[in-house]
Amino acid sequence: MSRAEILLQLKNAEEEAKARKAKAEEEAKQIIATARKEASGIVEAARKKAAEEADIKVRQASAAVQEEVKAQKAEGERQAAELKRMAMTKAGMAADYLIKQFEGYVNARASKNG
Repeated sequence: MSRAEILLQLKNAEEEAKARKAKAEEEAKQIIATARKEASGIVEAARKKAAEEADIKVRQASAAVQEEVKAQKAEGERQAAELKRMAMTKAGMAADYLIKQFEGYVNARASKNG
């Protein structure tokens, strides 16, 4: 083989290597772009799932709070009714006591004036 042929083969080999390198770089760029797109989709799906789970937990907590509020309100109403009942009983007793005291006073005055 002549020197010219060897140089020509070297030149062709270099050009072929450059073409392969360019092709490999393009494939690498495509792989990276695809990976970024997939990663973005995965991140978005994870964000959506996290938001949904947070929404569910907020709704559950809200429902639990509402149940607690309802229970506290019922207990407060029960206690208020009991206090009212006790107050009415004591008010009746107090009225009876005052009437007896008044009658005693009136009777005592009537006996003195009488």
